[in-house]
Amino acid sequence: MKTSLNRSIRIARTLLPALLVVAATAFAAAEEGEGARSKRGARGDFAERDAERMARALQLTESQQEEWRRLREEHDASVRPLMRQMRDVTERLETEANLQNPDPTVVGQLELDRRGIVRQLRESRTQVDEDLARLLDRDQTIRWEALRENGRGGFRGPFGPGGRGPRPRN
Repeated sequence: MKTSLNRSIRIARTLLPALLVVAATAFAAAEEGEGARSKRGARGDFAERDAERMARALQLTESQQEEWRRLREEHDASVRPLMRQMRDVTERLETEANLQNPDPTVVGQLELDRRGIVRQLRESRTQVDEDLARLLDRDQTIRWEALRENGRGGFRGPFGPGGRGPRPRN
């Protein structure tokens, strides 16, 4: 009895450190892999998967897929500066509104600026949706409209179908 207990203890003393080394190595590799991927890379991966999903759902031809991808990239490039402006204006608005005595003129102007950017984003979204709709034949258009009604078609984002929209301020 004592011999088998000693043997079990020796095995545990040998295997436990080995298991810890393997687990630590696996954890470090997983952490390194996450650190290497940027947020934009993760967004790019999502956009690519979304484009593939839409291509399958709409049964797009190769030329339609290329044009779809080109339009999305152009839209992303045109919206990126607007999103930066939106972030800057929103941060300035939050800072100004949280002051002890905020200047109503400044707060009002910043809110008007923010609404102007939202309007530009919506117009850009509408334009790209129209451009994408021109690519599709009748059956594909019907499928795309059905997906959009369910919040699953077109671009995603805060201002698109199924998006969260402007967030309430606390």
